Amino acid sequence: MSPARPVHVSPGAAHLAPEVLRLLDTWLPRQRWYPVPAEGVVHEPWLTVTFAGVADVVVALLRLAGPGLATGDESLVVQVPLVLTPTAEPEADTADTEAAGLIGTVTTASGTATVHDGGVHPAAWHAYFTAALPAACEPEDCAELRGARRISGEQSNTSVVLPALPHATGRGGMLKILRTVALGPHPDVVIPEALTRAGWDGVPRFLGAVPLPVPAGQGGTGTATGDPALAPLAHLAVLSELVHDATDGFELACAYAARDEDFGERAAELGAVVAHLHTTLREALGPGPALEPAGFMGVLRRRAAEAFADVPDLAPQRAGVTALYDAVSARLAAVGERAGSIVRLQSIHGDLHLGQALYSPDGWKVLDFEGEPQRPVAERTAPDLPLRDVAGMLRSLDYAGAVGRATDPQWVSHAQIGFLEGYRQASGEAHEGTVRPVPGAATSGSELDVATAELLLRALIVDKALYEVVYEYRHRPAWIHIPLAAVERVLQDR
Repeated sequence: MSPARPVHVSPGAAHLAPEVLRLLDTWLPRQRWYPVPAEGVVHEPWLTVTFAGVADVVVALLRLAGPGLATGDESLVVQVPLVLTPTAEPEADTADTEAAGLIGTVTTASGTATVHDGGVHPAAWHAYFTAALPAACEPEDCAELRGARRISGEQSNTSVVLPALPHATGRGGMLKILRTVALGPHPDVVIPEALTRAGWDGVPRFLGAVPLPVPAGQGGTGTATGDPALAPLAHLAVLSELVHDATDGFELACAYAARDEDFGERAAELGAVVAHLHTTLREALGPGPALEPAGFMGVLRRRAAEAFADVPDLAPQRAGVTALYDAVSARLAAVGERAGSIVRLQSIHGDLHLGQALYSPDGWKVLDFEGEPQRPVAERTAPDLPLRDVAGMLRSLDYAGAVGRATDPQWVSHAQIGFLEGYRQASGEAHEGTVRPVPGAATSGSELDVATAELLLRALIVDKALYEVVYEYRHRPAWIHIPLAAVERVLQDR
């Protein structure tokens, strides 16, 4: 066992030949995690990362430049871990070799090299987890990689199961390589670390992270060694405890729906976990600022305007959305006028849905705290209302009913009511003898009355459904009817 390996950062394309960068220009747009349409996009080398004692693993951080893309510190940055090995003869770029991680071969001034995607290569996995853990194996004794495998379904990041990884609380880890890198501490590091430190067991235990050190000449040393006193420029990867015998929450709910089996009990258990999540986040990270109604509603109106501009099929709902948002604005203004009434924001999950939860013999675990990937970083990491997470889960249960093809017309409503009741009871706000459609004033620390909370939750459900409409319009047109129907249904529910 050895100390965590230092991470070194260099400016530009250090350690990467121009031929490798040209190879990436062709390969990158074909990847499922590539964040933007490729037309007109240029990959500009920003920083290069290497690991002490690991010669063949190089991480390229590339800024995406092109029409409509942000520049400077707001640039979209992709992380491309590479494994570079000398090759005597070029290999064919077949479907089989590409599936195994081969990007291609290049001939440089130093000779011919084989270029592999580090996201699927054990050498890169080892480099990341030895940089994240305070103790890990030597290269010649890598039992930790036994049985390691990449999760094939994930799109925005690359996750690797490390079933043999030992740590202080057991065995098994999950390594997540963040394919897009944003400046500042990453929420999928900050929040799980805070929850783990608080002793909450509703999140996979945080084990470590790989920081991106501040480059030399920019106020840093260019090297990170895991010292928590040194603030990183960003984070590259996060390592958490593996949840054994777990089932993806969305897959589980869809299976229930396919059998028309009531999901209410499982949903209620999940609701309680989400309520405890919100309570623990507020205690661990403190309350946020007061809700500023005009600014809050301004963001909702801007998102709605963008959705209407992108998706013509939404046009019939424009008047209804405007009326709903006007009603919420009036309600929030009235709350603000009450003496001593303050609606507090706080840290939340930000993109909560069934796919962000695992169900295991130990109950539900919540994961993936990055926020909605299509939102600006500052927006998706800002303190918010816990009701936004509630809205996200209600929308996800609607999706599970549709995708699972439940024939029972009450399947979705039973699941949603179960979730809300579990949330309310865990929040200490059960309403004896009645089942309300929203969790009342469940935004702890706020002065929201039940009627205002109900209206606000409806607005947040519409906001989430509009986001889904845009996503399905761009990526899965066959599913667009699910959120479109939800927008219409919520607006008709007076």
